[in-house]
Amino acid sequence: MYRLHFAGRLFAWALIALMAVGCLISGTFVIIVDLPLTATSGYYWCQVDVTTKQAWADHKDDIDQIDAIGLDLWMTNADSVPVTINVNVADYSDGRPMSPGLATNIYQLTVNPGADQHITYAQSLALIRNTDRLKALVKTGKFNVEMNSTVNLGSTFTVDSGKVIITFSASGS
Repeated sequence: MYRLHFAGRLFAWALIALMAVGCLISGTFVIIVDLPLTATSGYYWCQVDVTTKQAWADHKDDIDQIDAIGLDLWMTNADSVPVTINVNVADYSDGRPMSPGLATNIYQLTVNPGADQHITYAQSLALIRNTDRLKALVKTGKFNVEMNSTVNLGSTFTVDSGKVIITFSASGS
């Protein structure tokens, strides 16, 4: 009887240890990066580098998939009509804005007049397009972001702050 009890306890501890190791080896990770957007000649442009984030550094070689990429944007539209902006991504460059034609459109957002217009992460997920290209860029850890519109961005329309939120799954050691 004692041997069965001991064997059951040993099995339970072994199972707990295996589950704990499994939790450390795989998981889903979230990275939030501020977008340092700067208005340049009527558009916004910035570089995103997630390679310095701890979760990315720890798991970059074990990424199974990029699960979701979304934006969190606060904007002010001083025009009297709604403004449509395009959010584009491209390969990471060495500090130069994107060349025309090299970017991929991932969002088209319509922003009503007024201050403190907010596009939430959840809203952005419903608006995303060209996800395969975006996920391929994100998986490299570095990419460029550009926002343009038919109005003069930076004057009557401003992006007050922005974040990109990346969720990825990784497994391995």
